[in-house]
Amino acid sequence: MCNCTGNTTCDPINGCVCFEGFTGKHCTDACSSGRYGVNCGKECFCAQNAKCDPVTGMCLCPAGWFGNHCTKECKFGKFGKDCNETCNCSDEETCDVKTGQCSERVNLNADPEINESKSAVTIYIMMAAAVIGLVCVVTMILKAKEALCRMVQKQKSDSTKLKIKRRKDHRRPSNHNENSQTVSFTAETEMSALEPSFEEDLYCEIQDTNATEPVGINAKMSLRSFSQN
Repeated sequence: MCNCTGNTTCDPINGCVCFEGFTGKHCTDACSSGRYGVNCGKECFCAQNAKCDPVTGMCLCPAGWFGNHCTKECKFGKFGKDCNETCNCSDEETCDVKTGQCSERVNLNADPEINESKSAVTIYIMMAAAVIGLVCVVTMILKAKEALCRMVQKQKSDSTKLKIKRRKDHRRPSNHNENSQTVSFTAETEMSALEPSFEEDLYCEIQDTNATEPVGINAKMSLRSFSQN
């Protein structure tokens, strides 16, 4: 036997047939949050954590929002429940859609431009620093190469002078013919000593060749004239 509240009907099989918004054996329980309709058989879909009318299923939007599912924010100048209140803010201020409180407007378009400008300046500074660093490295390499070439040339020159001095001490002329041969031998030794070494790098090789080539030609011409005499 049914014991339904109000004017609800009794189904002999299913029991009490509750009105919209109620459920339970005796139709005394209200629909839980998010449910509505006969026996709370339908589901609500409301945004902003809004409650749902258990009878109609209409979303009960909080202050600052409106629409069937509470997805629309109050338009500019409006606030409150169902956006029925009017803001009293100046054009340079914004109105809080919930409370109507005025606050200074923030220019959202200014920040991206400032950030972009700062980023561009940072990139230019980094590029300039990289170029300066590269120039310094290249300059140091060239200076080191030049110093190395000078050191190699000096060592070679000192070694050549020492060898020539030793050969002169061991080969002393006994007559005019031997003197001619000794002079010829010494001159040829000097010419061979002045020729560049192929083991040096390209920079040193080109510099030494240009400097010693005229000396070798003049020395050979002098030897030929001396031999003919």
